[in-house]
Amino acid sequence: MLHKGKMLVFFCSALIVVYGVSAAFYGKVVAKDEAYKELSVFMDALKRINDDYVESPDMSKVQEGAMRGLLDALDPYSSFLTKEQFQALEKRRVSGTAGTGMIVSKRADVIYVVSTERDGAAAEAGVRPGDYLVAVDGDGVEEKSILEVESLLRGEPGTKVKLTAFRGSGTKPLEIEVTRKVDVSVPVTSKMLEGNVGLLDVPSLSDAALDQARTKLKSVISSGAEKIILDLRDCADGKTQDGADLANFFLKSGVIYYSQNRQGERVQEIQASPDKFITQLPMVVLINGSTAGPAEIAAGALKDQGRAVVVGEKSFGVGSSQRQIPLKSGAVLILSTAKYYTPAGKMIQDESVRNTGIKPDILAPDEERRQDLMVEAYYDDQDDAGKYRQLQDKIDKIQLDKALEVVSKSAAQPKKAA
Repeated sequence: MLHKGKMLVFFCSALIVVYGVSAAFYGKVVAKDEAYKELSVFMDALKRINDDYVESPDMSKVQEGAMRGLLDALDPYSSFLTKEQFQALEKRRVSGTAGTGMIVSKRADVIYVVSTERDGAAAEAGVRPGDYLVAVDGDGVEEKSILEVESLLRGEPGTKVKLTAFRGSGTKPLEIEVTRKVDVSVPVTSKMLEGNVGLLDVPSLSDAALDQARTKLKSVISSGAEKIILDLRDCADGKTQDGADLANFFLKSGVIYYSQNRQGERVQEIQASPDKFITQLPMVVLINGSTAGPAEIAAGALKDQGRAVVVGEKSFGVGSSQRQIPLKSGAVLILSTAKYYTPAGKMIQDESVRNTGIKPDILAPDEERRQDLMVEAYYDDQDDAGKYRQLQDKIDKIQLDKALEVVSKSAAQPKKAA
């Protein structure tokens, strides 16, 4: 009983710490008496578990479960890792030199595939954005953090990983085997379209993508582009600063994004730098449901500053930064410490799925046309993979055509290239 009593005291202390951290994160000003009143519920529940549970409880497991629950209740990117879980994660991170080519997040507390890399391992195996993962190599991921799942997906080049996933309204899980590939950045590309419109396609903002984007943008302008389409569809990775710098190519001044503290005060504000500015040419930005993270920083800034018309579908909604907080036990808290806002005050990562993400100025395709396309795909005589690819190709074309239509109506301005 003495051991259990010590565990109880330790657990309650941990709860007090985490409660304070979570209260600060959410910006709630909670009086001490109210805090202790709420903590008394935990303490009472622990006492009941310790005294009345049908079997002698393992209080360390109870503690871990409660800690995980507390962090999971904050947002999809905050999590609690035991010492053993963190060590296993680090080991996999060091040894896993190959990945599956997909970005995952959480929706409704389930691991969700945000995007798949073009011609990457996951896409080739048949994984699609919008799939929900329920297991990796038979290991259920329902209660795992995003970091843990990402580490499970990594491994040696050429090794296989078996994914169990649900798709759409399907009632049976899909088993998809993915062969891991060495990470290779998808290159930024550019080309000239009709009407002297330069298309800058940025499928990723990781590694050297920003430098490539800068070079390709200057090149297409030098080739005679009078208007620009910035394609950020399926762009879901990279660093926040790279998203800001990409926006800065098209903004000479003004706020790109900011974060704020629990009192609503701005604690970080990123302004455009004239040194990074490249062009004032009229432009359109293309986004879709797989646009996330740094790409949303760029799209949100260009939209709010009136610099570009945004065309496509609402983006996914990833806009926060995390900090690792080691605990004395060797466990680690992964805690979101800031959320990002567009210049006009739109929080990119909202708790509500309906409000999260960047909304386009022009929805393409519109809801009626999308329904028509889905009906057409349903009656197509191709296999399921063929139907999906054809549907996506049609949607991509509709979005690009709409972007061309919109940007073609913009008045051309004198070219400026650094």
